[in-house]
Amino acid sequence: MKNSFKLKLLAAAVLMASGASQAAPTQAPVNWFGHDPAEFATFYSAVGHTFEHEYLFNLGSSANALATAVSNDVANIFNINNGKVELFKSNGDNDFTNDLSIGSFSFDSTASNATFSSLNAGDYYYQVTGTVAGGYGGGYQLFSNVSPVPEPETYAMLLAGLGLIGFSMRGRKAV
Repeated sequence: MKNSFKLKLLAAAVLMASGASQAAPTQAPVNWFGHDPAEFATFYSAVGHTFEHEYLFNLGSSANALATAVSNDVANIFNINNGKVELFKSNGDNDFTNDLSIGSFSFDSTASNATFSSLNAGDYYYQVTGTVAGGYGGGYQLFSNVSPVPEPETYAMLLAGLGLIGFSMRGRKAV
């Protein structure tokens, strides 16, 4: 009976210790690898902690990126204060310092977004920061969409096509 009580006490201590160590929201960088046309991330945590998360991705060719973020604030139950999303072009050293900031935007319980135009091929990451402030914790969602940037030849073909249509319409009479 004594051993059973000691085991239960030890199990309770381990659970309490693991709960304390998980209270601070830490997260290893999430690697999206080659950015699909749409990516999604979500995060939930306990009250009062600041967080910094990185979402890594690679663009194989020039693209435009649209990022949207929103916190889960329902009657101040799952709120985030000072939510911010920033896009960086990585310098390749994997320590998230001295990277080129492309731009940023703030977010709260109203969805906010930003478009980052004409990104060159290479390694990038979103850095999401904020403070968990809701009565029961906090959370956010991050959505990212990329679309290819048209090549100059595409615009040239478009203009040539419009010119041909205009030329063919020039000789017609209205009936």
